Amino acid sequence: MKESTEKLQEELNNTKIETYLDSHDFEDFDSLNFPITLKNLLESRSLKPTDIIKTTPLSKSYVYAVLSGKKAPSRDKIISICIAIKADLTDCNSLLKSASYRFLHPKSKRDSIIIFSLNKGLSLAEVNIELERAHLELLD
Repeated sequence: MKESTEKLQEELNNTKIETYLDSHDFEDFDSLNFPITLKNLLESRSLKPTDIIKTTPLSKSYVYAVLSGKKAPSRDKIISICIAIKADLTDCNSLLKSASYRFLHPKSKRDSIIIFSLNKGLSLAEVNIELERAHLELLD
């Protein structure tokens, strides 16, 4: 059974680091990998890298470099990819997590617009219009 984060944090605070590290399996969390997570998401939706290329300003070489792990995309580029493939909020946050980025949070004005846009299936151009209306930084 998986332990809660709170329980793990409490244990980490109250034990020696060596004991803690020896008593837990970190494979699931440490194996998070953006290229693999993105490839799995594309496969589950029967999509191809060209679907990202067609609907974002990202170049073909950049998309393939990201998928091969040669390039690490920014948080905004990951969000743009999510919008391009019509990912839902759960999938977008999963991709962000796999790249060690902060998840989309409704307490952030910019993130709120992006969450709304993901939920409504807006295009990247439509998302940028909404961001521009709010005087916020546009997505790549």
